[in-house]
Amino acid sequence: MSDPTLSQGVQRVLKIIVISDYICTFCYIGNKVLYDAIEACRDLPVRFDVEFRPFALICATSPHVDKKPSRKEYLAHKFGQHHAEAKLKVAYEMAQKAGLEMAEDGIICRPNLAHRLAVKAYQVGGQDMQREFNDIIFSAAFAEGKDISDFNFLVETAAQIGLMNKEKASEFLRSTECQDCVDKMIDAAKANQVNGVPFIIIDGKWALNGVQPKECYIQIFRKLALPPEPLAPPRSCNDRRASIGSPALSVQ
Repeated sequence: MSDPTLSQGVQRVLKIIVISDYICTFCYIGNKVLYDAIEACRDLPVRFDVEFRPFALICATSPHVDKKPSRKEYLAHKFGQHHAEAKLKVAYEMAQKAGLEMAEDGIICRPNLAHRLAVKAYQVGGQDMQREFNDIIFSAAFAEGKDISDFNFLVETAAQIGLMNKEKASEFLRSTECQDCVDKMIDAAKANQVNGVPFIIIDGKWALNGVQPKECYIQIFRKLALPPEPLAPPRSCNDRRASIGSPALSVQ
């Protein structure tokens, strides 16, 4: 039986949940690849709703991060100099392949304030406002090497995207608004055994871990645009099926 929404010419929504952390280089790259794939699928009879949700790669009790080390210092401290250099080399090559700029170094900080603003942006302005916010934050962190936990920078960004004026943004950042939501989303991801990011859930049926090729997303989007039928996972993807309707994946 065909999907009645497609036969009536109504676009159905493909919900995409992206669990990510702003200090993660691969989330920066994965963000670009995902939207490149979406742009390549504008001919499909679907509408994409992309929602970014927070993740915490840094342990809350890690004192090293409180000093806001450089990315190179942080990776060397965590993995050792040799492995850190190898990881950075891979990241630079992947970013270049994706058409992204990467600064020589950057700052590792706690991005909690940015996560709170991102949640608020989605609540107020949906995916478009949240995407604009993400693009600014990711670019600042990786193309410019800025401190994305800087209070004034975040106030300016909130005003720039039209989320709230500077006075309201300052009040928001000094409050605990959206903190409970951020905490619940992070806990939900961990409860669903998400141990690394980016982690992408597509239409409640596909769960992709890490940076995937653009063609992988396109293949899935085109399958999901067809009338419902049993899906076989594409061999090129490192994926696992998501738990459909799982409360932990639907925290609002």
